[in-house]
Amino acid sequence: MPNQKILLIGWDAADWNVARPLVEQGKMPNLRRLMNQGVSGNLATIYPILSPMLWTSISTGKRAWKHGIHGFSEPCPKTGSIRPITNLSRKTKTVWNIFNQHGWRSNVIGWWPSHPVESINGIMVSNHFQQASKNIDEEWPMKPGTIYPKELEEALGEMRLHPAELQNEHILPFIPRAAEINQEKDKRMETCAKVIAEISSIHAAGTAAMQQNEWDFTAIYYDGIDHFGHGFMRYHPPKQPWVDEKDFELYKDVIESGYRYHDMMLGTLLTLAGEDTTVMLISDHGFEPGILRPKTLPNEPAGPAAEHSPFGMFCLSGPGIKRGETIHGASLLDITPTLLHLYGLPVGKDMDGKVLLNCFETEQTVDFIDSWDNIKGEYGDGRHPPGAELDVSDSRESLQRLIELGYIDEPNADQSKAIDETIRELKYNLAQAYMDGSHYQEASEILQNLWERWPNESRFGTKLLSCALEMKDAEKARRTFDLQLERKKIASEAAQEELKSLLEEIEQKRKKTNEKTKDEEDALEELPRSTQQKIRKLKAQAGSNPYALAFLAGSVLTLEGKHEEALEVLEKAKEVQTANQPSLYSKIGEVHLQLEQWKKAEEAFRTVLTIAPNNHGAHLGLARIFLRQNNFFESAAHSLASLELIFHQPQAHFIYAQALRGLQKPKLAEQSLLTAVTQNPNYPAAYEVLAEIQENFYKDTDKAASYRKLSKNAETNIKKIRSGEAFAAHKEEAMPELEKVSTVSGKLKPGLKNAVVIVSGLPRSGTSLMMQMLEAADIPIVTDAVRGADESNPKGYYEDKRIKGLGAAKAEDRAWITQETGKAIKIVAPLLGHVPASVPSRIIFMQRSLDEILESQGNMLARDGKSKEAGNDLGIAKAFALTVGNVGNYVAQREKTEILPIDYSETVADPKGTAEKVAKFLGGELDIEKMAAVVDPSLYRSKGK
Repeated sequence: MPNQKILLIGWDAADWNVARPLVEQGKMPNLRRLMNQGVSGNLATIYPILSPMLWTSISTGKRAWKHGIHGFSEPCPKTGSIRPITNLSRKTKTVWNIFNQHGWRSNVIGWWPSHPVESINGIMVSNHFQQASKNIDEEWPMKPGTIYPKELEEALGEMRLHPAELQNEHILPFIPRAAEINQEKDKRMETCAKVIAEISSIHAAGTAAMQQNEWDFTAIYYDGIDHFGHGFMRYHPPKQPWVDEKDFELYKDVIESGYRYHDMMLGTLLTLAGEDTTVMLISDHGFEPGILRPKTLPNEPAGPAAEHSPFGMFCLSGPGIKRGETIHGASLLDITPTLLHLYGLPVGKDMDGKVLLNCFETEQTVDFIDSWDNIKGEYGDGRHPPGAELDVSDSRESLQRLIELGYIDEPNADQSKAIDETIRELKYNLAQAYMDGSHYQEASEILQNLWERWPNESRFGTKLLSCALEMKDAEKARRTFDLQLERKKIASEAAQEELKSLLEEIEQKRKKTNEKTKDEEDALEELPRSTQQKIRKLKAQAGSNPYALAFLAGSVLTLEGKHEEALEVLEKAKEVQTANQPSLYSKIGEVHLQLEQWKKAEEAFRTVLTIAPNNHGAHLGLARIFLRQNNFFESAAHSLASLELIFHQPQAHFIYAQALRGLQKPKLAEQSLLTAVTQNPNYPAAYEVLAEIQENFYKDTDKAASYRKLSKNAETNIKKIRSGEAFAAHKEEAMPELEKVSTVSGKLKPGLKNAVVIVSGLPRSGTSLMMQMLEAADIPIVTDAVRGADESNPKGYYEDKRIKGLGAAKAEDRAWITQETGKAIKIVAPLLGHVPASVPSRIIFMQRSLDEILESQGNMLARDGKSKEAGNDLGIAKAFALTVGNVGNYVAQREKTEILPIDYSETVADPKGTAEKVAKFLGGELDIEKMAAVVDPSLYRSKGK
């Protein structure tokens, strides 16, 4: 049993700028109670601000490249279609997995993503539970994998609330003037009802789990505030100039009512939890309610994230926690480390956050282990088996490799495009995550590849330029900026032509139907949604953003040291900005700082704080100005203000230490410098100042020398990073080994006629050779001979085109296989799962080293004149290794399947021995000599390393 119970409550997008005024007005009494009984403060988010990525970072303590969730949707490896993001791509343990392996009981309700549910010791309800997929008069079944344990499906399913079940008294607190809405044309009330119903369903499941199940940890996630925000924040008081007056009056109460409803639900949770339970309430980010609310959203996937703000909410109360205090410097990466510490467990060194020690009444000692992923524990962790987890990018790359090699058919063009674009966005999100973690080289490689593939997507070039700026690579920055201008011009001209053609086509259709000419916006609203989106995207591509171009030009000039030119360009950017941009004034402040124009620099950074009071960068800018002027007190104050907003800032810790040293506080300065080098081990200046402190204040020359040595090492590492040498070494990852498939026999009646003989294996593993051996033994072969012999397979491929389409075929279109008993069919391993379970089959599974397989595939592509750019070999190798690893599970789950593994290289070396094994496995009187005679050692051409 753990030492306490913890209740973790997630309010997606909850923002203190909305909540605090309501608390002060007495409209959120339960939140006030939680704040008074514990600590509260900002919770800094990480980028990109996309909820599935963030809530996974919250539950694992790790950034996206470690946990594997990179967006809202992903390709489905089995169907080849697109599905909402699942937890199958997660590649590390969550906090409840760690608790599970201690035998503790957890409830996890609605976490995003948590579908399909994991078999934890407790109750898990997935993020698909609350979603009404049918009309109220239709059956509303839950997807498989929505609830664990399965026996609770019926009871919990009945607690779901359909939006159509809501009555007037449910809607009117949110929209008092609902009667004035024309619901045929205005669907916003329907949107509001959907959000109310969904969070009510989650709340019902969560409170039921807390009452009927003994628990040690409960986590409940509510997405309502985020959804209310995207639908109605534009109407939240004060009214913005671009908002229609009538719309404002109709919908101005939705946001406040949404927060108050969450407070009511919080009250219930606190009552059920009891006084002795530790309660943590968090949000992954905020939602901009003030003057920074965007009028329009970026024309790109995940564009609505532009409405988010960088600070969420944090509250913690319970035994041993301070009371009524505000804490600073918390990040969402700190949640899992803090939860582990609250339970007396060590923190993984591979986690990116820290324990929030400033929350505790007494001094704490934190214990560490290398990684929880390496600890099995006494109990299982509840995660899905390894075969269920798959990197979707690797899956797509391996699929493309099979297409290139001709083993499967090309998917439907629209579907294939959707898959590619989905993976594109997943990679783009990953690149942004790398940037946020200061891994600019890794981000650059991803962005470079994306931009080469999609040169019209200028956002890739903009992010690539940002990486070059951060790495202080002026040459690359200039090259990237110039290329961006060139590509933008080409894309703009192409978009203008396409837009003109599209609009003319629409106008011609309108004339044919005798429609009256309408206002452009009205006409646009009547078009299909896909056409609307296409027109808006073309308009965005056809135009240009003079502000963005001027800002980027000024940034490049600044890096090149052309400060006066940079200021001229940045001042022009001020003239064309559509709203006050904090980043623009920050850049202007930076240039003035470089020119030692202290007053102008200070004015620029204070302008930033007027626009965005929580801008940590502006505080750091002021700290740097005052430090250069030897105003140590002001420098320390602004450094601290910056760190209270974002604690993970090595430079801010360094500036703070410099100010403390100037204030003659060497011990505090030393602590801050040690934090700086912990956060950034390659920080030569910080090591140098540590050395100076040791010499000047402590007279410890030995320790000073050790710090100077670390400084030189850091300089060397920085050179390696900038040259790409360190990244190349970091990228080197061992090629996975293929699992050895085990023999499984005795499931079928003896005799060739009682089963289909399936020859399988990875492409280029010797499957065609085995088909030749079976043909020589007079076993009938299923082949259409459409794909003739060639240089890669001089004796033929032995394929049937029906197999190539097996993955996309309907069940009835795969039934033909059941008629092929007594015959041999070649089916590559990635398609085995599509063989009907009713087919009795004996599988001869060809095995070969992965190095040889990949070399043979590459040679085949080269001979066919095809590109090998289907994906990187490592990614493909991982997917292939997983395919082979799943073969054992495939056979174990089928009552009518036997398998015999055959090694390709052994077959070439001892064909007779292999023939004897096959004959024994198939249970027939086969001609061993004929089978062995077809083996031609000269065709064993790809022998790997």
